[in-house]
Amino acid sequence: MTAEPDVLDEIGQLYMNELDKLPLPDLDRMIKQVTAAKDTAALYLNALQLTLHNRLGGQAQQLRQEAGKSTGTVRFEVDGYLVVADLPKRPEYNQVKLKEAVEALRKWGEDPENYVGIEIKVAESKYTAWPPGIRDLFEPARTLKTGKPSYKLEQIKSGVIPDAANDSHFGGGV
Repeated sequence: MTAEPDVLDEIGQLYMNELDKLPLPDLDRMIKQVTAAKDTAALYLNALQLTLHNRLGGQAQQLRQEAGKSTGTVRFEVDGYLVVADLPKRPEYNQVKLKEAVEALRKWGEDPENYVGIEIKVAESKYTAWPPGIRDLFEPARTLKTGKPSYKLEQIKSGVIPDAANDSHFGGGV
């Protein structure tokens, strides 16, 4: 192991305005350390949760069965601890079969929106490939939002600087 100071101690001692002044190699090193710590913490948390499941899962499942349910939360005491064991539902639906069911509701004279939420999605890759007339039809329904910005630092090897890529240089943009 290296003698580098713990990145959390470093960040704890720096004010935000001091972080703004750090050279990119320091920011790069700190980002890598925080990412590695986060990944390690996630692995440990998963291992600990698996240990709890191996130790307590049988009892939790038995209590669910006694309550007549296969999922949900049960509570029980073990060695002076209240254990709250949750097995959430994660239903998934086959989209083709859902569409068939919605069409069946319509044939029965029912309004499917009384039973299911209907959301129409447009893949951006399809939208940009549409002819202008079709795009114009959907334009009033379209709102373009942005996601959270992110940055990745890659150290340049051998003094070679890769070509920069900007979206405005693609797709015939100006």
